[in-house]
Amino acid sequence: VQIYSVVGRNTQQKGVLLILDCVEELVKKTNGKINILVGGMGNPKDPYCAACINKINYLRSRYSYAFWANPNEFFTDGPRVNLGSDFGLMPSLFEPGGIVQHEFFIAGTPVIAFRTGGLKDTVFEYEWINNKGNGITFDTYNCHELISAVERSINLFHNKEKYEKCRK
Repeated sequence: VQIYSVVGRNTQQKGVLLILDCVEELVKKTNGKINILVGGMGNPKDPYCAACINKINYLRSRYSYAFWANPNEFFTDGPRVNLGSDFGLMPSLFEPGGIVQHEFFIAGTPVIAFRTGGLKDTVFEYEWINNKGNGITFDTYNCHELISAVERSINLFHNKEKYEKCRK
């Protein structure tokens, strides 16, 4: 079971709702053999964050074996999550530079990222032929593309030799 995590604010910039909108399909496609952790808070008065909170509450009650988030608590275990995750999730709608992907990389954790801003300059699709790249990327901002990226990461994870090269 792979562990996918995002650490950051529940804001539109960070793409949290995109992840949440994909959780049910990912759980079904993997027969529940996936764990998704969303670590971060937001302002519940913000309509985007309120939508995230509603979706989080639903997902936690329906898929507690595969999904965890608590938007009401300040998340302090970022370094542990970076080390313990198999893939970091960064589907940021926009990201001028980005710091979180570097924190994942320092921990040896590949990142799944939307190709935007600083993410497209630092997260590179793993190339099976020449063993280059540090993650999985997607070019179109929608659930179908994010799910496809996660499916590619699952294939990579199951090839231990390639996955270890990606982690380095």
